[in-house]
Amino acid sequence: MKLANLPLIQVCLAFFIGIWCGFIDIELSFYSTVIFCLSSFSLFLVVYIATKKWYGLKSFFGGVALLFLFSLGFLNTQAHLPQHQKMHYSKFLDADSSESVVVSFEGDINSSLKPNAYKNTYELNLTSLNGKKTKGKALFQVPISEESKVKANSKIIGYGKVAAFEDPKNPQQFNYKAYMASQQITHKIDADSSQFKIENQAKFNLAQIGESVRVKIQNSLEAHSFSDNQMDIIQALLLGQKQNVDPETYAQFSKAGVVHILAISGLHVGIILLLLRSLTQVLLRVRHGKYFRAFLILLGIWGFAILAGMTPSVMRAAVMFSFLSIGLQYKRKTSAVNTLALSAVLLLCINPFLIQQVGFQLSYLAVLSIISLQPRLYRLYQPKYIIDKHFWDIITVTLTAQLGVLPLSLYYFHQFPGLFLLSNLVILPGLGLILAGGILVILLSLFNLLPEILVKSYGVILDVLLHFVEWVASKETLVFSNLYFSKSLLISSLILLLSLILWYSKRKMLSYSILNLSLVALLMVIYFTNQKRFQQEETLVFNAYRSSYLGMLKGSFLNLYTDDNRPKDTIKSTYLIKNYALLKGVDSINVLSFRNFYQLDSAETLVVLDSIPVIPKGKFMAEYLYLKNSPDVNLEQVLKTLKPKVIIADGSNYRSDVDIWQATAEKFSIKFHSTWESGAFVFPKY
Repeated sequence: MKLANLPLIQVCLAFFIGIWCGFIDIELSFYSTVIFCLSSFSLFLVVYIATKKWYGLKSFFGGVALLFLFSLGFLNTQAHLPQHQKMHYSKFLDADSSESVVVSFEGDINSSLKPNAYKNTYELNLTSLNGKKTKGKALFQVPISEESKVKANSKIIGYGKVAAFEDPKNPQQFNYKAYMASQQITHKIDADSSQFKIENQAKFNLAQIGESVRVKIQNSLEAHSFSDNQMDIIQALLLGQKQNVDPETYAQFSKAGVVHILAISGLHVGIILLLLRSLTQVLLRVRHGKYFRAFLILLGIWGFAILAGMTPSVMRAAVMFSFLSIGLQYKRKTSAVNTLALSAVLLLCINPFLIQQVGFQLSYLAVLSIISLQPRLYRLYQPKYIIDKHFWDIITVTLTAQLGVLPLSLYYFHQFPGLFLLSNLVILPGLGLILAGGILVILLSLFNLLPEILVKSYGVILDVLLHFVEWVASKETLVFSNLYFSKSLLISSLILLLSLILWYSKRKMLSYSILNLSLVALLMVIYFTNQKRFQQEETLVFNAYRSSYLGMLKGSFLNLYTDDNRPKDTIKSTYLIKNYALLKGVDSINVLSFRNFYQLDSAETLVVLDSIPVIPKGKFMAEYLYLKNSPDVNLEQVLKTLKPKVIIADGSNYRSDVDIWQATAEKFSIKFHSTWESGAFVFPKY
C-alpha cells in the first residue's frame, strides 16, 4: 500500500483541513506541534512497513497517512503564525493592546492599498522597530496629501504610533481585525508626513516591482483621454487593481453577476495563455523552438501575475496554467483536478493564510465546479452548429461556476444576481477582445506610440461594457439581496456540493446514497435554522458614535429605540443596523422613540437617563441603568436610589463623563460597561 494509491482529493483535503485547524486558537506550543507531526510520521512509517507483511492493515494505513498529512498542514500553519516567529515585531509589543504607542521604525513598502476617506494606506514590511531587527507586515497609514504619497519599493524610516487592530464594537459587524490577520497584518502604524522620510532603497521584491510597473503604466495611460471609469476598468481587468474601481460601479458588476471579470483569475490567465500560444506558434518552426516557446509562455504568465499584484486568484491561476502549458507543450494528458489541487497545495505551503481569504475560496470552488460538473452538464445537449456550441459552452461553464460559488456568495455577500446568465452570455464572448485590445493599448502607451483614434475606439468598447452592466444592474427586482444565510447553512450546502463533485459513475449506489444524505442534511439544517431564527430573543445597546440605539429582537422582528431624528428608512439602512438585521435574519424593523423605563422580563428592569433625566421616585430599583447623551445627574445619589447591578454608557456620552461615571461605579462596586471601550452591551439571558 502506497501513499500514491490514495485518491488525490483525500490527500489534499487532509492537508487543507490541517491548514485550517492550525488557525484555531488553542493552548499549544510550537514544539508540541512539531512533536505531534513527528509522532504521526513515525506511526506512518511503522504502519507502512507493517503493511508489507500484513496486507490486512492497508485500510488502517490510509487513515494513518491522512493523519500524517493533516499534521503537516497543521504544522505549516503554526510555523507561519506571528506568535511562533522569534523576530516578528509583535513580540516587542503588547499584542492585545489597542492603545497607541510611539515607536521608531524602518521598513519597505510592499504595495499601496485602497485609501479611506482621510488616509492613504500601504502594506509595510517592517525591518526594524525601536532599533531592534524585526520582520512582519503592518498597515502604514498617513493623512492624504501630496507630500505623504509613497511609492512601491520605497524604504521608510521614521516614527509613528503603533497599535493593534480592535475587535468589532458591535455584534455581527465586519471583523476588520480578523480580515487583516488573514493578510498577515496584526498592527497599524500612523504617521504624519513630517515624521518619516522616504528612500528608494528597498530590497528586491517581485510584488514591489509589479507595483512600480503598474504605476508607470497608469502614468502613461493618464496622458491620454481615458475617462475615470475607463481607467478604473483598465486597471481592474489588466493590472489587477480592482480597489480603484468606483464602489457604485463595483456594486453594479456584482448585481449583474459579472464581478469576477474585475478580479483577475483563471478566466483572464487562460485567455493570456491562448494569446501567448498563438503569438509564439511561429517558434515551432525553429530548431529547439518548442523549449524557447515554453519558456516565453511561462515568462508571460508569471509576468502577468506579478503585474496583477500576485493576488490569490492570480497565483492559483498562474500555477495551474503553468502546469497546463507544460503539459500541452509536451502533449501529455494532465488531470485538471490534480493540477488544481497541486496548485493549491503549493500556494498554501508558501502562505497558509490564503485559505482564509474569500477570493482564494471563491476562485478554487469555481474552478473545481467547472472542471467536475461542466462536462456532465454539457452532455445533456449536443450542439450541431458552431454558434450554439459556443453559447452552450458559456452557459454550462457559467452555471457550474455559479453553482460552485453560490454557498460562499450567499454567506459572504447575501445576494444572488438573477441575470448572471444573460450578463455572461453577452460579456464573455468579447472579453478576449477587450483583454487583447487592452494589452495593445498599454504597450503602445509605454512607447508613446498610442494613437488617439485607438484611445477613443477602446474607450467606446469599455463604455458599452459599462452601460450594459449598468442596465442589467438596474433590474433591481431580479437581484435577490439581503438573503439570510448562516454558517450552518454554508457548511451543509458545501457538503452537498462536494458530494455532487465527487460523484463516481462506477459506484452509483454509493454516490446516490451520499448525495441523498447530504441533501437530507441540508433540508434539516434549513428547518432547524429557521426554527432557531423565529425563536431567538436578544436585547442589546449598540455602540454608535454620538447616537443611541437600543435593540429588542424577538424572532425575526426588531424593535429599535433611538433618538436619531433622521427618516426611519435612513436609520434602517445604516450599516450598523442593516448588517445586524441581515445576519440575524430580521424581516421587519420597527423604529421607535426612547422610553425611560423598560421591563425586560418579570424580574428585570432597565432605566434610561438621557440629557433630560427622569428619575423614578419612591422605592424603585433597577437591575440596569442606561446613561446616554451625558445626563446632568448626581450619579452617586441615583445609585443609592436605584441600586443597579450594571451601568451602561453608550457612544453618545462625552468621554470625560464616562470616565467619571466609571470611577463612581467602582466606588460602589457596580459593574460598568462603556460601549466606547467594550463595544455593544448584550443583556444576559437568565
